[in-house]
Amino acid sequence: MKRLMSLILALALTLTMMAFPALADDGLDLLSLYKAKDVNDTWSEDAVTVTLMGSTAQSEDSSVQISGNTVTITKEGDYVLTGNLQGQIVIEATENEKVHLVLSGVTVDSPSGPAVYEKLSDKLIVTLAEGTVNTLSDSTSVQDGEDVIAAALYAEDDLSINGTGTLIVKGNAGNGIHSKADLVIADGNLQITAANDGIKGRNSVLVLAGNLNVQSAGDGIVSTRDDKEGKGYVVIAGGEITITTGTGAGETVKASTRSDRGGMRWDWDNQTGSSGDSSSIKGIKAATELTVCGGTLNINSQDDALHADKITVTGGTLNLRTGDDGMHADTSLTIKGGVTTIDQSYEGLESASVSIEGGVTTVVASDDGVNATSSATSTGWSREASDGSIISISGGELYVTAGFDGLDSNGSLVISGGTVGLCAAATMGDSYVDTNGSCTVSGGTVIVATSGNTRGGMTGLNGASVMAVSASGNAGSEIQLLSGDGTLLGSFVPQGGYNTVLVASSELASGDMCEVRVGNQTVYTGALNGSSYAGNGTTGNGFFGNPGMGGNGGMGGGQGGHGGRGGRGGW
Repeated sequence: MKRLMSLILALALTLTMMAFPALADDGLDLLSLYKAKDVNDTWSEDAVTVTLMGSTAQSEDSSVQISGNTVTITKEGDYVLTGNLQGQIVIEATENEKVHLVLSGVTVDSPSGPAVYEKLSDKLIVTLAEGTVNTLSDSTSVQDGEDVIAAALYAEDDLSINGTGTLIVKGNAGNGIHSKADLVIADGNLQITAANDGIKGRNSVLVLAGNLNVQSAGDGIVSTRDDKEGKGYVVIAGGEITITTGTGAGETVKASTRSDRGGMRWDWDNQTGSSGDSSSIKGIKAATELTVCGGTLNINSQDDALHADKITVTGGTLNLRTGDDGMHADTSLTIKGGVTTIDQSYEGLESASVSIEGGVTTVVASDDGVNATSSATSTGWSREASDGSIISISGGELYVTAGFDGLDSNGSLVISGGTVGLCAAATMGDSYVDTNGSCTVSGGTVIVATSGNTRGGMTGLNGASVMAVSASGNAGSEIQLLSGDGTLLGSFVPQGGYNTVLVASSELASGDMCEVRVGNQTVYTGALNGSSYAGNGTTGNGFFGNPGMGGNGGMGGGQGGHGGRGGRGGW
């Protein structure tokens, strides 16, 4: 009988692990990031029962030591907890022992320190029993050696959470859930409020499934370790995750003008919070790498929605609202898949290297839609020199509505595929495209909705041709570009008004028949006119040009005259 039960459990566990993708689109081996015990929400028939009884508890097993309102578990095994406790659950086994806590209708309210406090073990596994509601809350922090422990659920070692029950966490002293090692959330309905960070794993955080609702004064989900190779990462592979940090994005972004921030590495970590301490109030933050390969993210953050040294998105649905950047990566930001909607931000996507290879990404930004820069201190017009950063678009769909530049690269811009829609005004200082280095366009479809210093079409680089059409539209008026036979080559729904539409596609050469529609009306039908464009300076020379040195700019690309400042990478 026991052999049959073991086989049944083994089969169930195998099926559970197969439910998670083994390999993400970026080559990340998810199965290498967690163990079988992390996702196993079953327990043995001879599990130790612990009954919580207000100010004390009861258990018949010698591995459970009860002293007043403190329950200490000292050995490896399965422990099923029920009842209420005004006190603390302490795990103090050995460094080679795994402790499995099954919360089955538990409320633990600790007057001092964490409600569940894992001091020593190899791993603490918390299972939320099906159909149960469990609550953990703390009141104050405690000093443990040189460390200040402030979390309702705290583990010095690895921590895993699974099961289909509900866990309500109230981190009144600081964090909600905190592991100083690796943290795996395999399942569960988690409702977390925290005076500081909602979910924190120093070494790593991996979310495989579950429904997570986090409201935190600090970061929503964070991993902080940056001094050990292979650590400091966050991976979101599944689940429904809702995060609100600080006061959320608010009605307006926190910085209304560019002079409010001097460079890419400005963020809330350098600001002083109401407590007088520096604070970080990001949605999800990783010291090294942040990967999203599945699940649904709904983030409303006061600071960056996603923040890391390196960000990779290969899948999932991301709905982001932020008072700063939608995604900020110091080194590289890569989008290969998924559906990302950033409907409020200061800057939508920001990194030294921004690569769009797939997926559908929609950005609304009060400043730049996509910003590539590797400079932390450059300000003003001195930024016209190339700093080696890059925006690369090779596939997928990117739709940007920006208050200033649509695509802003302090280095180069390369478009070789995909569909790009840009809505931004062309003024003396800003444009739908602004590059300081080289610009290369060899493929894809580009649709621009703009107003300001716009002119006619021009012949583009690498055979691409662009045409300007006089067509006014309001926010929400869809623009479509079709070939002569009626094939839809691309469409874009700007979130701002415009009076000129510019279109280009590698599917169309100069002279090919095409059609441009705005809303339900055809505003142009005929041959694509890819004639060159002359700005107020000298003639522009590319699909996108480098900053001009004179004239009034607008769509002018190349060398301007000797008058005022030239075009900033127009058409």
